[in-house]
Amino acid sequence: MSKVIVLDAGHGGTDPGATSGSRYESNDTLMLAQAARKLLIAQGLTVIMTRTSDTYVSLASRTSMANKAGADLFVSLHRNSYSNTTANGTEIWVYTTAGALDEAAAGVVLEQLAAVGIQSNRGIKKGNYHVLRESNMTSMLVELGFISNTADNQLFDRNFDAYAQAIAKGICNALGIAYQTGGATTQSDVLYRVQVGAFTVKSNADAFLKTVKQMGLEAFLVQVETAKPE
Repeated sequence: MSKVIVLDAGHGGTDPGATSGSRYESNDTLMLAQAARKLLIAQGLTVIMTRTSDTYVSLASRTSMANKAGADLFVSLHRNSYSNTTANGTEIWVYTTAGALDEAAAGVVLEQLAAVGIQSNRGIKKGNYHVLRESNMTSMLVELGFISNTADNQLFDRNFDAYAQAIAKGICNALGIAYQTGGATTQSDVLYRVQVGAFTVKSNADAFLKTVKQMGLEAFLVQVETAKPE
């Protein structure tokens, strides 16, 4: 059975997070989550996104989504900020009372990011963040550089693809899955369709479609004519 990972792009919508001029933390985290999602799907994993566009999602909704899905790992993506613009580097947070499993998973992801290249490794830290406290699975909050630091922003932009791959590889390694460069799937001329759910009431179908899209899965509604008894 495929492992389920929740990628939580921090902030969004009316909550842009930290800013630096026209640069918003919410935009950086969403782009990074989307890039990591594609790589994880290519590894055969199930990925749920807490948001797929620039919209506001409450903290409670984010953890509720993960808990209801029975996710194996929750990864919240953020950019740091500080009034002193010389502050720099990457750190990963786990919950205050997190055990060895959470710390080990965070350590693997941080190791992969550091291998790509970061200004400084600020280590694994513990804090009482909602997304860490209220998630029922192994969880971490990644602060990938300071948006208030010019060099960190340059690294984020220059190493964007490598950072996304580092996060995806770290997640796989944390779950005991060997990361396959190029993905686990190959291209072919055959299309395989997976159908989940069939409804006789359109409103029920619309509601289910909305739920599936919120999970970060591509889906669409197809109307099928059923044969009438003669």
